[in-house]
Amino acid sequence: MVRHPLIDDVVGPAIVVESASPVVWLTDALASLLRRSADAGRMVVLRTGRESAITPALRHALGAYGAAWAVADFDGTLRDGRTGAAASGIEDFVHRGPELVGTPSPEHPVAADSVRQISIDLTLRHHAERAVDMGSAIEALCHTVGTCPTRWGTAEPLTVPWDRWVVTQYAKHEAPGVSTSYAVGEGFSATMTAHLVGGVVVETMSAVLTVPEENTDPELANRLFDAVQQVADQVVPVFGVVMQRRGDADHLIRAVSHGEPSPLAVVVGPEASEFLDRDGVWPPPRTTTATFGTRSGAGTRSGAGTRSGAGDRSGAGDTGAADSDIVDGGMIVRFEDGWEALESFLDRIDEDRFLQLVGGAPLDPAHDEGTLDGHVRDARVAGGHGAA
Repeated sequence: MVRHPLIDDVVGPAIVVESASPVVWLTDALASLLRRSADAGRMVVLRTGRESAITPALRHALGAYGAAWAVADFDGTLRDGRTGAAASGIEDFVHRGPELVGTPSPEHPVAADSVRQISIDLTLRHHAERAVDMGSAIEALCHTVGTCPTRWGTAEPLTVPWDRWVVTQYAKHEAPGVSTSYAVGEGFSATMTAHLVGGVVVETMSAVLTVPEENTDPELANRLFDAVQQVADQVVPVFGVVMQRRGDADHLIRAVSHGEPSPLAVVVGPEASEFLDRDGVWPPPRTTTATFGTRSGAGTRSGAGTRSGAGDRSGAGDTGAADSDIVDGGMIVRFEDGWEALESFLDRIDEDRFLQLVGGAPLDPAHDEGTLDGHVRDARVAGGHGAA
C-alpha cells in the first residue's frame, strides 16, 4: 500500500487524488506519489472539477506514469479530462486504461477560444565525440517564432532561470538514469528527457510553440524546417513528428476539445531511414522530402528537395540523388494534406521497428493520438490537448 498525504481515496488498485485548485501543478509531492504508485503497480486518478486545468508538465507526468485525469461534472458524472470520454466511475480508468477511448461526453465542451500551435516531438542522439549540450535543439526551434524558454525545473512551479549549461549539468548528474525536466516561456512549453544508451546520450524533446495564425506568416514552416536541419548539424535526429493544433494561449490543458491536430511533417534520422520501403512511387504521394546529413558526391547534398504527386513513378521528380547516399543521411518529409499524406508515408515504414528504435517517449503521446498509426484514426477521439 502506498502511504502518502495526497491520497484522498482508494478504489481497488486506483489511488484517488482530489483537487479543487483552478490549476493543478506537478509539485514535488504529486511527482513523488506518481512515481511511488507506478512502482507499486497502482494507478493514480487525479479527480478535479470541470473548471480546473493541468499544466503541460503534469500532462506529461500523468502519461509517463500511467495515471488518469477524471473530471467531475456538476451532476457528479465523470469523464476523462484528456479525451472527454464518459466514465461510469473510477473503476473505468482501471479497467479501460488511464486515457479512455470512446465518444466524448456531451459535457465535454468545444473550446470557445484558442490559438494556433505547433508541436514537435523529437528524439536525438548526441555525437559521442562532441560535448553534450542539452536544450540547444529547443532554442534553435524557438528562435524561429521569436519565443524561447525563460524558466525550467524538474517539478513545479518552474522558477529557475533557463540556462542550457545548468540543464545539461542536471542531466549529467542523473546519468546513467533518465533525467526529466520541463521548460516554459511566453507561448512555449516543453518536456526534455535524457539517458544513456550504449554510451551515447539520447535526448527527447516534446515542445509546443504558439505561432501566428495561418497565412499571416507564410515563411514560418520553412524557418521551422530549416531549424530542424540546423539541429541535425549538431546532433543526430532519430525520429520526430511535427503537428499543427489548436490550444489555449497560456498552454494549460483544460477539459475541453480543441479538435483534431493535423500532421505537418516527420523527421526521419539516418538510422530510421533504413526502415523505409522505397519501392514503387517515392516519395509517397502528397509529400515533399528534403535530405540532411547525406555524404557529398553522387549528385546529392544536404537539403536537396524531392516532391511527389499521386501519379509519379519511382524516381519521378527526383533531384538525381542516389538511394545509397540518401540512406546514409536523414530526411524531413513534409505533408501536403495532413492525414492522407501521413497515411501514405506510414504504409512505407516498419512501424514496430520504428517504435523500438525511438524507445517510446516522447513519441508515445503522438502514437496514442494516431500520429504513428493513421490506420486507427476512426478509433481516436478529438479530445483534449494531446502531446504537450
